[in-house]
Amino acid sequence: MVLLKAVLASMPTYAMSCFKLPKSLCKQIQSVLTRFWWDIKPELRKMYWISWDKLTFPKGAGGLRFREIEVFNDALLSKHTWKLLRNPNSLLGQTLLNKYCQHQDILTCSAPNAASHGWRGILAGRDIISRGMVWFFGNGE
Repeated sequence: MVLLKAVLASMPTYAMSCFKLPKSLCKQIQSVLTRFWWDIKPELRKMYWISWDKLTFPKGAGGLRFREIEVFNDALLSKHTWKLLRNPNSLLGQTLLNKYCQHQDILTCSAPNAASHGWRGILAGRDIISRGMVWFFGNGE
């Protein structure tokens, strides 16, 4: 338990930005974080005066800006997808898009059976971006 708290203190954001963590692991990390803030000892639990959902609000809205682990993981994965959409000619873009999206764009391609965990994470970020993406028609101004 102490080792897990030490690992979580230096939140593995690099791994979270590259790979989609399973929901069970996200819940376990979230549980350890809540117990870190509210419990004195593992066998002695305190009263939760404010719900975790309210603590994730911004400070201006009365929260402490704690992060939901699963949402944070999705946001980090979406950053890589956004970089590939905005700059497909980068070295990473050329490598990944030529390997996985030869005849399609990144928004419509699917993951082959032999896709790497990193590419599957990028596709998970793509799903997040595509839910919030809209098209504007006009003359460019």
